[in-house]
Amino acid sequence: MANEQNLVRSEDLTPSQRRANASKAGKASAAKRKERRQMQEIARIVLDMPCERGDVDEICGIAFEDFPDANLTVGQAAVLAVAKKAKKGDVAALTFLRDTAGEKPVEKVEVSEDVSAAAADIKRMVAAAKAKDDGRR
Repeated sequence: MANEQNLVRSEDLTPSQRRANASKAGKASAAKRKERRQMQEIARIVLDMPCERGDVDEICGIAFEDFPDANLTVGQAAVLAVAKKAKKGDVAALTFLRDTAGEKPVEKVEVSEDVSAAAADIKRMVAAAKAKDDGRR
């Protein structure tokens, strides 16, 4: 539990202190977005690679150890590991890789009934519930 006496409210800060805090938050957010984009880009690259039969320690000709970016994050390395599983035929791994690359199919829900009739039914049910509740008071 936080010691409330040590907490500093935003309104107690000077405008320059607020700007400095906002700047730090914006920079951290930009860094996180960049990391996510890199992970998505790796997933896209892996999905678009031409694939030939070969060593299972390689993904379509690129060995994990030889990947161009030597400073991979845990998430980026995980994408490569998932790609290795997908190449072996793991459907769940392929689905994860596809979704991470931003190629998830859009799920659509179709409403076949008349929406206005459904809305009228809901209004009647709400009115009945209110009338029943008013009778109890």
